[in-house]
Amino acid sequence: MRANPLVTEVLIGLNRPGKAQLDYLGLLLLQALVVFLWWPKDGIAQALQSQHTPRTLVALVMAVGVTTAYFALRAGAEEIALPGQRGLREWARAPLPAGSILSGYIVGQLVHSLHLVALSSPLLLTAFTVSGGEWTALGWCLAAVLAQALFYRLCGAITHLILGQHRGVVTGTIRTIMVVVYVPVGLFAPVTSHLALAYRTLGEDVPPPPAIAAMPDGLAFVLIYAGLSAAAALAVHRLLLRERGVANNSDGTGIGKAFTG
Repeated sequence: MRANPLVTEVLIGLNRPGKAQLDYLGLLLLQALVVFLWWPKDGIAQALQSQHTPRTLVALVMAVGVTTAYFALRAGAEEIALPGQRGLREWARAPLPAGSILSGYIVGQLVHSLHLVALSSPLLLTAFTVSGGEWTALGWCLAAVLAQALFYRLCGAITHLILGQHRGVVTGTIRTIMVVVYVPVGLFAPVTSHLALAYRTLGEDVPPPPAIAAMPDGLAFVLIYAGLSAAAALAVHRLLLRERGVANNSDGTGIGKAFTG
């Protein structure tokens, strides 16, 4: 079976230097600043002897969740692209089924997010060393980061496919989504908040919401965002079909023209 070209495009782009890597370098510096600010000020030995666990890992996992979601949202809106990566509008004109485009887009996003988490792993391991905790809990929090990033990537893609011709509007919209959705919605529905998940899961003595008390917090979070991503993916699929229809009606030259020559 041939590899999906959208996934191949991501794998090639990750091995090339470009603006996308520089953009995430800035977010890595922000994560490093979080580690610095939440590092035990009295020294590691005193922190380990005290009755209070350092919150370095909790703060860092929160920062990784925020920065990865923000990066994914911008990438979905095509403010950020890997070297050689085509946009969704261009792929809509490719001689590929819309379902293959969407599946490749989703898998490529997950690969890219895994790459970003891998880049953050030295900081995560350092914070884990000083804060302690369970590997399972950290794993659930990072799985939640990936699930959340996929949802925000698809939200960015929807914004781009609807408003892509108005770049200023797209820029304002995706930042509004980040500000209005990421934190406030979590306050009203903590089960959807990665900030709350990290705080509850990584050793903080906070009871989970009663509605999901019988289910691990991380699993509930991943399932909720999987459902939200499925709905968003359906919207992207419909927009891809619309884009393909507009392209065919406007030039009448066939969907494969942009990929020939």
